[in-house]
Amino acid sequence: MPVALLREVSPSFADALVAHGGRPPDVGLAIEQHSLYRRALEAAGYAVEVLAGDPDHPDCVFIEDTAVVIGEMAVATRPGAEERRGEVGPVSSRLAASMTVGAIEQPGTLDGGDVMVIDGTVYVGRSSRSNDSGIEQLAAFAATQGMSLVSVPVSCVLHLKSAVLPVDPETVVVTPGTVDETLLEGLRIVHEANHEQHRFSALPLADGSLLVTANSPDTAGMLSDLGMRPVPIDVSEIQAADGGLTCMSILF
Repeated sequence: MPVALLREVSPSFADALVAHGGRPPDVGLAIEQHSLYRRALEAAGYAVEVLAGDPDHPDCVFIEDTAVVIGEMAVATRPGAEERRGEVGPVSSRLAASMTVGAIEQPGTLDGGDVMVIDGTVYVGRSSRSNDSGIEQLAAFAATQGMSLVSVPVSCVLHLKSAVLPVDPETVVVTPGTVDETLLEGLRIVHEANHEQHRFSALPLADGSLLVTANSPDTAGMLSDLGMRPVPIDVSEIQAADGGLTCMSILF
């Protein structure tokens, strides 16, 4: 059975890092939305495990940033925001019970939100949170799994998956102007609806459905027309803290 590893919303979530200002998230509503997210994963066939939240780490619900699974191993990251590095330990310890775990070392930085794995290729965003050393270290781990790596510089967004969302094994949804799309050669590219830019997020699930943000119905409609099965979910408070649907889980 596939596993989804989650982490509770911190009681200090209102203090989460936000790149471009904006309103603080409503913690109570975020907890409710996180619960709905958990139930959606369970309904899709995942065994869901939830690690305790940490009041000292407001962003800890964004568990994706702390580790990436590539092939048969996991890599503990070294987040680009120094105040988030304390989130890594509990996640790494849990993953070590299921697989070999490597680690990104200083001076490398890497956020899991910059990493996507599609058909044996690891795409990594070169962003304000992931540097060249972190990407080079991840490339070495990927090589041990027989996987190649493509570095993708990103602009105007926090992470690669803020701009490029895998929605099936051959398709990504891209925010125009954020990446050099020639680096995604071989993938089918769908551009999100102009009026929904920076709102769309998606998470492909084990049962073949596609979890999508409820505030991007037109982009979801494009994907439905391509034969996908979008399932909308409201995560407005997660989005208020620069999060999306991939950020809240590690799937393996």
